[in-house]
Amino acid sequence: MLIFKSLSSSNYRYFFAGQAFSNLGNMMKQVVVGWLVYSLTGSALLLGVISFSREISAFLISIFAGVFADKYNKHKLLMVCQTVIAINALTLAVFTITDNITFNILLALEVVFGLVSGLEMPSRHAFVNDLVKDKAYLTNAIALNSSLFNTARIVGPALAGILIPIIGEGYCLLLYALASFSVVGLFTFIQYKPLANNSLKQNFKNAFSEGAGFAFKTKHLRFIMLFVAAITLIGMSYMVILPVFAAEIFNGDAVTFGYMTSAVGLGSLIGAFFVGTKNNILGLDKLILIGTILFGIGLAVFSFSSILWLSLLALLATGLGRVIIFTGSNTLIQSIAPEEKRGRVLSFYIMLFMGSLSLGSFVIGFVTDWIGAPATLELGSLGVILLGAYYAKSLPLLRKRTYRAIKKSEFQLSLQQNPNSK
Repeated sequence: MLIFKSLSSSNYRYFFAGQAFSNLGNMMKQVVVGWLVYSLTGSALLLGVISFSREISAFLISIFAGVFADKYNKHKLLMVCQTVIAINALTLAVFTITDNITFNILLALEVVFGLVSGLEMPSRHAFVNDLVKDKAYLTNAIALNSSLFNTARIVGPALAGILIPIIGEGYCLLLYALASFSVVGLFTFIQYKPLANNSLKQNFKNAFSEGAGFAFKTKHLRFIMLFVAAITLIGMSYMVILPVFAAEIFNGDAVTFGYMTSAVGLGSLIGAFFVGTKNNILGLDKLILIGTILFGIGLAVFSFSSILWLSLLALLATGLGRVIIFTGSNTLIQSIAPEEKRGRVLSFYIMLFMGSLSLGSFVIGFVTDWIGAPATLELGSLGVILLGAYYAKSLPLLRKRTYRAIKKSEFQLSLQQNPNSK
């Protein structure tokens, strides 16, 4: 099947299997930790403190993590980070099983998890490009990763909800620790030889400055990164207020909320499979525009609708649109950025995304309390559609610059792989 074509690479198969365990375990863990915090404290505020502490730790370290991705062997860096994550998970499981867990211990372990996750994120994204030998399969590989993540978003929380009352939080966390150690084991089978890298000769400050300069002075890269950040800030935080719609608009409960999140997840899966069938990156820029329009219209319909089935279809459209935007943008950035700077460019992309998502979550909560959930999403959908119009206006120039940069990147890569061909 076309959707699985990138699995023809044995290295990518091991990476894909490792990501399957990692994503499923992480989604389970988020539910278990949330339940554990509330069981220990009974405080919704402390639930937010745990989530914020984990996310801000990842955000702060991600600013610099791209330098590590470019300066050091990405395979070894990922192995070290995954090992620390596995030990962290085992420690959390042992404290919980022995009834010695406290909020402060949990907070400290989540901060460590956030720091390590933020450190490995740019390396993990950039590593996909290194593992797929045929670059025509890069879009497919990134789309497969997205499908894994979105499948885990559906299966992981459901699995945690089933297992918590049966085996308890501690043993759920132990399963997560075993899954994390499995990731380390699978990554040991990856055969990876990095290309010669000039960035290794630079000190940290110079390497960081060079990456920042390249990412933000290269017009087409800057455009894509800021466009995704703007879309995320204005529209992507709608998930935060879905419980408000479930309770106040549809007079529903947790089941209604579950239908909503499942609709978004299903749309995201469809989007990942759709993008994954593309044979190359040609046309991805147009596809991002289509995804933006689809996302904006879906958000608008959802904000106005009071009919549940129509709202679920609209949410499916938002899930489809956002995956097209993110997968297409990720692929373009990886294709544009030269190999020796790719980790740093991705770190700024991730930093802008995470920062926009965190700020957007805060803003959407504030605005919803002020003008209500439907009006908030109406404004958000209008902002997304206006951004889509601006993207459409900029598309011809973006396409020209992007394809020129891709050709240059491919030429430089061929020289690195075949130095005698100069």
